[in-house]
Amino acid sequence: MKEKYAIFLDIDNTLMSGGKIPEINIIKIKEARKNGSFVFINTARSYAFIPEILKDDSLLDGYVAGIGTDLRLGGKQIFSCPLTTEELKFIGSHFVNDTREVAFEGEDEMIWINPDTNRRDNIKYILSSPDEFDTVYKDFRISKLYVRGYLTKEENELFGKDYILYQHEHYAEFVKKGFGKAAGMKMMTEHLDIPMSHCIAMGDSANDTDMLLEAGISVAMGNAIPGIKKICDYTSCNAEDGGVAEAIEKYVLSTQ
Repeated sequence: MKEKYAIFLDIDNTLMSGGKIPEINIIKIKEARKNGSFVFINTARSYAFIPEILKDDSLLDGYVAGIGTDLRLGGKQIFSCPLTTEELKFIGSHFVNDTREVAFEGEDEMIWINPDTNRRDNIKYILSSPDEFDTVYKDFRISKLYVRGYLTKEENELFGKDYILYQHEHYAEFVKKGFGKAAGMKMMTEHLDIPMSHCIAMGDSANDTDMLLEAGISVAMGNAIPGIKKICDYTSCNAEDGGVAEAIEKYVLSTQ
């Protein structure tokens, strides 16, 4: 009997590198799915911010998006927990007069403050006032926040009470407390009735930590930061060389 696994993949520098998916990753993902396993994106990006190349049912079974706040399986949304209007207005009032680039990442659209000039031609929505969350953007379902640059000590104190904050090298992001890549992964595996021992997570950076620790099998890309390699069961080759494919062959296909 073929073993079924649930495979959860980070996007940037894991499944994709330089905006492209190595062909060997596509081949091995399709083989794993053909043999009965499930393959999901598990990303900090909101669904609206996932590259269109990945919104292809022939490649993936679904998505854990927005740091665990938006779950989709077989083309249907099975769970969602967007930020409330009150939360959006509070956050917006803090950043609306800031000079940093900020994005309210949504399930269907993105709302920006000070968007980078390289993005402007493709941007439809720019926040002028936090009150617009009561009017223009009242029906937008926002999953999480992106802030280019670094959060200040005061901002960590202001938002750290209610949100999980992730500070990366060049940007920060935050989501409601209680959510994360691990929480979203667990909800999906429970929905599929797949034990955590048959859950494989792959990533490369700090915001992958919780899902890698929770999964039955954890895989770091060869290009992952040292801290991620240290906590994983296995380190594959670099993302651009098909690190995802190598891990799928090792843990899924070679056992069947």
